[in-house]
Amino acid sequence: MLIISKIKHRGEDRILLKTIHNDMNSKIIRTLSDARYSQTYRGWHIPYHQENWTEFVKTGIPYEVEIPGTTGQAGLTGDDAGKKIAEAPRPDPSEAADTNLISIRFMYQSFYVSGKFNEEQVRSLRSVHRAYWNEKYKNWVLPANVESLDVFFNKLGLISSERFERWNQQILTLEKPKKCYLYKSPEYPGKVLIQLSGTGIDVDFVKHLPDRNYDADQKFWIIPDEKPIIQRVIDHYTASKILIVNRIGQLDTARSKPSLGEYKRYFLSKTAEEIRMVAEKYMDTLIRERYSLNTLREYTSRFCQFALAMKGKDLHQLSAQEVNAWLGEIGSRKISESMINGFINAVKFYFQKVEFIPDFQIDRIKRPRKEFLLPKVLSIQQVDRMMRATGNLKHTAILYAIYGHGLRLNELLSLRLEDILWDRHQVFIRSGKGKKDRYISMSSEFKWLLTSYVHEYKPQYWLFEGQDQQSQYSENSVQAIVKRAARKAGIAQRVKPHTLRHCYATHLLDAGTQLPYIKELLGHANIQPVGLSK
Repeated sequence: MLIISKIKHRGEDRILLKTIHNDMNSKIIRTLSDARYSQTYRGWHIPYHQENWTEFVKTGIPYEVEIPGTTGQAGLTGDDAGKKIAEAPRPDPSEAADTNLISIRFMYQSFYVSGKFNEEQVRSLRSVHRAYWNEKYKNWVLPANVESLDVFFNKLGLISSERFERWNQQILTLEKPKKCYLYKSPEYPGKVLIQLSGTGIDVDFVKHLPDRNYDADQKFWIIPDEKPIIQRVIDHYTASKILIVNRIGQLDTARSKPSLGEYKRYFLSKTAEEIRMVAEKYMDTLIRERYSLNTLREYTSRFCQFALAMKGKDLHQLSAQEVNAWLGEIGSRKISESMINGFINAVKFYFQKVEFIPDFQIDRIKRPRKEFLLPKVLSIQQVDRMMRATGNLKHTAILYAIYGHGLRLNELLSLRLEDILWDRHQVFIRSGKGKKDRYISMSSEFKWLLTSYVHEYKPQYWLFEGQDQQSQYSENSVQAIVKRAARKAGIAQRVKPHTLRHCYATHLLDAGTQLPYIKELLGHANIQPVGLSK
């Protein structure tokens, strides 16, 4: 259900389409022309024009129009709804009910009941969920659903059986609009899946496609991934004015993940002018040596802090003593040893790879004493409580992916749909830490969960997509999922995504798995105690 209202957003009149109860209709709304999401209003909005409103109405999504200054919703009534959206309902003799005392009109998502009511009729109307009295128009407004029809026909006898059947069919069409989903699943390589929904949708067409199959459990069709066949499906259902949700077109990865060149241009535009030239030279060296985007961000950020702190000095004229003095000042800020090492690595890269200064005694830069702290590991029972604590299928799949395979956060976010090798029971981890690829075994629990996840969310390129269904899921979102699941599970200690990676390794070791094999699963270059895994 959507709540519709008129808003003023950045000087422009817009129609706010606000979902309630975590409505899955957001997937359809984002496909509308010029649909945008507002964090301020916490909802989607479209232009306040007749053509945009007509496009929305054709989706068949249930909605009610909100009137400012009143309590509850007012169906399609209210001055604020505007002439371009709807007019207030008025009695119409052609739509009169079976009795002369009461009139019922069916418009879009609501019934409008007017006339003189006795106490029994009022109690029956009031018993319908979300029914209310509109004082302005002196009528009852009831949601257009089977419950309302049952009150009209069986309890009050206000409509005939013919009208009951006709309105019932219209309601089913509104509640279950005709849609055709096209998407892919790693479970069926080389295939495209078709999911048809809605009352009266044409299924016979798919039955006559070549080499088609049907999954009765998940209720979808399987067809070959061939352009002519897919185009036939799209053309047929488009001609029938059925909503097509196409999730099989491959995204341009450059749109989903910024390239090194794009990040360089963005970073330099934000860099202070006095160090922009040396920063560009520094970034060009990193890009030329094919460092990853994460390393480019980390090194460049640290180096620019160093360059600004030197206050205009020629960097290639600095001595090791001056650099150590600055690092000493950084260390006094009580930052972590890993962050201090990040600054050291960034500075060393400049002198070794950018300037090639032969007489700079780089070995004299002192590093902090390395700490050896054992991470806190959760018990198997605690991890199990975390998995059960989240009620969101996508969040559960993310937790299982991290813990069940010992993934780093970046490895999780970089998973593509094509990286799931279903028949081989493996997951391909591309460009892990140190730009090393590896294969890991896929757990049966994760495969079972992935089946439901793919059919529910229909990812297009990345296995876990962001809200726009194009870009990668964000690091902050995953961290929030883990933190929330730990809190719901009653775990007091701080839990991060990397904690689940430690748990994976430790629980394998406790179960008797050999350390060299665990090292391979984790993607480690050297064998080291599991408790110190990175």
